[in-house]
Amino acid sequence: MNPNPTDTTPKILTEEEKPVAEQTDLKLAFLDTSVFDDGAVIRGAALVTDSETRPLEFRCTSSIKPTSLQRVLYGNTLDEYILVELISIPLMKVAKEKPNLILVRNGLFLQARPLLQYPVVLISRDSKTALAPDTSDELKPIVISSHRDFSSETSTARQMLATLMQKRDLLEPFERVRVALAEAHKQKIGDSTSGGARG
Repeated sequence: MNPNPTDTTPKILTEEEKPVAEQTDLKLAFLDTSVFDDGAVIRGAALVTDSETRPLEFRCTSSIKPTSLQRVLYGNTLDEYILVELISIPLMKVAKEKPNLILVRNGLFLQARPLLQYPVVLISRDSKTALAPDTSDELKPIVISSHRDFSSETSTARQMLATLMQKRDLLEPFERVRVALAEAHKQKIGDSTSGGARG
């Protein structure tokens, strides 16, 4: 049935029919890592937020401690293995809040995209404005890129984040993740207790 072209009654759109930039159920996952104990320990975390970057869920890995033998055997593939296989996939698999988009600061995380059902994009400051002194309240531009096999996700992410980028610094949640990881490491969250035999 065709709608009457002269009908001026506004149609109420469902969340699925709204343009991506206007959806209020947008959930973002900020995925990042921190290094501790002079580089001996790596931890990863995912902060899933609502469309205003308010936290919905936080998950972190236990301490990842590559041995010197593992460092030799994995060589320059170790970091990618840790970020993809030991951080990205496990964290997103157990997340209860499913994101529409995963944002990362480390390009190695993009290698997880073929293994995940969610778009993954790398965000960073525009190199022209990153070095400029911060003299205004304006938000500095963000550069968005995606995995080479999922290049269309760059424009999709821009649409999803367009409104949010005008009012929020999208790199700020990564600072929250960093601080939360430091606290988790300090409290040894997720690490098994050391000691004698258990009975």
